[in-house]
Amino acid sequence: MNIPIGVLAFALSLRIVPADPPKSERSATPLDFVGLALLGPAFAVLTFALSRAGEDAGFGSAPVIVARVLGAVLLVGYGAQAVRVGAKALIGLGLFRSRSFSASVTVMGLTGVMLFSMLFLVPLYQQEVRGHGVLAAGLLLAPLGVGSFLAMPVAGRLSHKVGAKRLAPLGAFVIAVSSLAYTQAGATTSEVLLGACAFTTGVGLGFIGAPTMDSLDRTLPGESVAQGTSALYIINQLGASLGIAVVALLLQRQADSGHSPVESFRPPPGGCSGRPSPC
Repeated sequence: MNIPIGVLAFALSLRIVPADPPKSERSATPLDFVGLALLGPAFAVLTFALSRAGEDAGFGSAPVIVARVLGAVLLVGYGAQAVRVGAKALIGLGLFRSRSFSASVTVMGLTGVMLFSMLFLVPLYQQEVRGHGVLAAGLLLAPLGVGSFLAMPVAGRLSHKVGAKRLAPLGAFVIAVSSLAYTQAGATTSEVLLGACAFTTGVGLGFIGAPTMDSLDRTLPGESVAQGTSALYIINQLGASLGIAVVALLLQRQADSGHSPVESFRPPPGGCSGRPSPC
């Protein structure tokens, strides 16, 4: 399915994206090869650690611990390299001095945790609890994409008028309310209700994503937008891996405790610890 979408995106980019300026007018900043050699593997190793933890190993297994330590060492090495080369760094650490940029990165990281944990759990629930096939489980989650598709252009236009500070919390509130239905879903819960919740979750994502990206583009200097966008999506993907790892571990713990498939997808009655107190 991604092939025709990619071809269409490529064709539209040739028509819509403005041409690069002549070489004589471009900045001649060299690529930070050392930073690239440190930062790329660092996030690859950390993503592997989180994915491995979510599959079956857990955060305390030897491969996960080794990968986390190696990733941390590579990140520290990149930090030292970025300080040494300053403005020539692959992703300048000075970007994080901006409160707006740091807030945007944090929001997108948390969005990655929420979105991808949901994309992992909901189709699994549809297959394990409702007995749907893989295709049907995916189609039942399609309203989420539709809601996001419709909301993003609207949120993008509104962000110029009311600002991201108002729209992003509104989107988060919509997601929180609509997600409550999934915590109580059982084997006979209305598919229409679940589809409506997926749609409103998508709307909430649209009201978070578009204003956050717009805020980043408007607050960063033009020459820093590429670096800022790269950092934002790296943190988003790490959040995605973390979210999937955590919910997979919780789901596995529920199943290992002898819970039924329906009970495994619900929060424990007494909270995460099993005691009558919130976690």
